[in-house]
Amino acid sequence: MIKKLTDISIRTKLVLILSLTAATALLIAVSVIFFTTTETVKKYEAANIKQLAEISSFNISAALSFRDDKTANKTLLSLATNPEIMAALIYDQEQHIFVSYFNEQSSEDERNALKNYSKKLLLEYQKTQEIKPNKNFLLWEKFDVFTPITLGNETLGMLHIISDAQHFQQQIKKLQSSLLFAIGITLLIIFVLASFFQRIFSSPIYALLDVMKTVPENRNYSLSKEMQRNDEYGALFNGFHTMLTELHSIEKELIIAKEKADNANQSKSTFLAHMSHEIRTPMNAVIGLSHLALKTELNAKQHDYLSKINSSANGLLGVINDILDFSKIEAGMLTIEQVEFDLSTVVHSVLTISHSQAETKNLKLHCSIGSCVPAHLMGDALRIKQILLNLISNAIKFTDQGKVAVSIKKGSHKDNNVELIFTVEDTGIGLSSPQIKKLFQSFSQAEESTSRHYGGTGLGLTICKQLTELMGGTISVSSEIAVGTVFTFSIICLTTEGEQSLLSTNITQEKEVPEPVNSSVLNNRSILLAEDNEINQLIAIELLESEGACVDVAENGRIAVTKANAKHYDAILMDVQMPEIDGVEATRLIREQLKDIPIIAMTAHAMDEEKQRCQQAGMNDHISKPIDPDELYKTLTNWIMKDMTALTLSATKDRGSDI
Repeated sequence: MIKKLTDISIRTKLVLILSLTAATALLIAVSVIFFTTTETVKKYEAANIKQLAEISSFNISAALSFRDDKTANKTLLSLATNPEIMAALIYDQEQHIFVSYFNEQSSEDERNALKNYSKKLLLEYQKTQEIKPNKNFLLWEKFDVFTPITLGNETLGMLHIISDAQHFQQQIKKLQSSLLFAIGITLLIIFVLASFFQRIFSSPIYALLDVMKTVPENRNYSLSKEMQRNDEYGALFNGFHTMLTELHSIEKELIIAKEKADNANQSKSTFLAHMSHEIRTPMNAVIGLSHLALKTELNAKQHDYLSKINSSANGLLGVINDILDFSKIEAGMLTIEQVEFDLSTVVHSVLTISHSQAETKNLKLHCSIGSCVPAHLMGDALRIKQILLNLISNAIKFTDQGKVAVSIKKGSHKDNNVELIFTVEDTGIGLSSPQIKKLFQSFSQAEESTSRHYGGTGLGLTICKQLTELMGGTISVSSEIAVGTVFTFSIICLTTEGEQSLLSTNITQEKEVPEPVNSSVLNNRSILLAEDNEINQLIAIELLESEGACVDVAENGRIAVTKANAKHYDAILMDVQMPEIDGVEATRLIREQLKDIPIIAMTAHAMDEEKQRCQQAGMNDHISKPIDPDELYKTLTNWIMKDMTALTLSATKDRGSDI
């Protein structure tokens, strides 16, 4: 109730306060008048009956003394002139009824009831010498008067007159009607006056509210002259005006600062995009050519050199990716996707990748998944995989013997939101408390000697912390020197199939390798490669032709559009940054004629905005440079198989319609 009152307008509050205050005072005054008047009328009625009883008792005293019942009856019959008299009874000294009078309209049963009532009341009166009043005098039904009948100093008997209170009740009802009418009129007047006078208090406040509305809508920071007053409201207006002036000044400064920040952010975004492209393009050459060279006939020394070049290049690519991710997070440009994924598939992929690193150090890599963990989830599987890979890689790096254990449990669950709790435990060198305190700081490692001995930029854990927070979770660490370290992080995902859970799973990763991609699908497939860089052309052609694909090259977007419209291709690999017409515009032009052909972006731009721009132009998928051969084969195979399935279904439908 109080909460509802706080939510109503101030006008209504003021009207209610003024009306209730006046109405309360009115009701108190009317109540006093009503009860005082009622008591006065009651006493007046009782006094009239008592006076009549005294006169009658005087007239009856002689008849009662001589036991003359006829004279007594005649005397009582004189009461018939008063229609309010219900009964009159004369008791002798032995308390027997000597004579009685009853209103002629009363029945025999009513008379007997009145006799019994009189006898009972007489006994009470003789004990207490008073008549108990009705508990609720507003419901008073009759007046009772006992008057002793005396002759000289001798008491001969008692006269009991019973009178109904009909006249009294009629007067009370008239009084009630008059007072209620007066209350109604007065309350109406009070409401009208309260509604009028509340404006004195509420109008200045509503004037301020109007100003508050115009500030965000019209950017009007000035107050009208009507709001200039000399009372407390005037002081409020002056303070408000000062605040508006300061806000206006601050807003101007904020607008200028925001424009500078936006420009700086845009410059940073552009710089990152260019840096990503410029770094990844030569990296693609190093990694791609070393990969191709490793597939040729080499002596042991040459194979060792090229393997180390390829490994170092991939390590450098990891550092570059960390720096780009960190920069995107700092710039607020990294977004968390919400796509359906299978958690067990993600975990299997992570363990498969980490296996060779653990096997090199003879470490046991183990994972357990709780039975209550949902099987199918909505979230960013790529970022979850990135966090797990970083933590497992660190655990293996800092562990010389023993094991690395990963566990996944279900945390809180509300509606479709489920909390997943990941734990990565190792038996490595451990961390001290001072080292833990600065563990998640950017470009920071436990010790400088750690960086020299184990390598690393110190960005991995910082990125993990920021990614978990972006996914609604937290990350923490507990450790003991020479015993081991436990990293725990949580994320929030959406469930897609209610409470469906994974079976309790224990995985010990031994000599498992990734399932080979069925690249035979690419055999004799016609692929259009739109790429202006000769080295990138060479790498892509070698990779595709090694799997039996037939590759045509388009050196720019314009040639790509022409070739795509002139010949059937099973898929198109489209670079984004090309001369004459870039890959995005080329895709739009191709989509005007070819709606179903798979077009896959193959670009050194790794920013999310670039991926979205490619999708909006009509591209089906995105492959980042440097090119991962397995990813290239897998992506092409998936889209070519989808295209083949769609064509098969369409042909089946057409044959069915002809039957």
